[in-house]
Amino acid sequence: MNRMRFTLSALVIVALYGGSAQATGYVVPIGVHVSPNDLPWDIIYPSIRFQCLWLQSEIGHAGYINQVEFEKTNSLNASFYNVRVWLCHTTRTELGAIFDGNYTGFTPVQVLDVSTLTFPATSGYFDIGITPNTFLYDNSDNLLMEIRFNGHTGPAMSCWRSAQPYARIYAYDENAYSGTVLNNGQCIRLHIGTMAGVEPASFGKVKALFR
Repeated sequence: MNRMRFTLSALVIVALYGGSAQATGYVVPIGVHVSPNDLPWDIIYPSIRFQCLWLQSEIGHAGYINQVEFEKTNSLNASFYNVRVWLCHTTRTELGAIFDGNYTGFTPVQVLDVSTLTFPATSGYFDIGITPNTFLYDNSDNLLMEIRFNGHTGPAMSCWRSAQPYARIYAYDENAYSGTVLNNGQCIRLHIGTMAGVEPASFGKVKALFR
């Protein structure tokens, strides 16, 4: 009976605090600074389709990718409209020119869909605000990120690029079938959680045990 009371009490504590507790995890910076580059937040044309590849060896942790941060090199601000972001596992080690072919049979998971994404007038890391606990990275395959937007105001957002070979592809058309492959990578910082956390709704289930 005492063990039963202890177990139920522990469940109540988890239910009470699990909804607001932060999952433990890792902050993973990727890429060595080589030079500033405007992609993917370029303003030459109204819209863009962009992909970037990171290798499993650069990430090294499984879990939910809960934040994606670009590293700005300028202290200007701008807004981009109808911004959509997907994350996807891939077996690619270098990107090809056909966008959909880079999924290598995996299904992209949409992690962001906002009418406006505004970059602050500061340099350094900027969190684009993806939905947490949505994409679970397996730490076995490589990681592909895709960005599309149409419309913008303000200057281009210059960000650091790295030297990883054949790691980015872009087209100045959000619906493009193919694009230009770039022989460089994207400096980024990923926040990876090791657990999704306990939903507040679970408290009701625990309460039912006492009825």
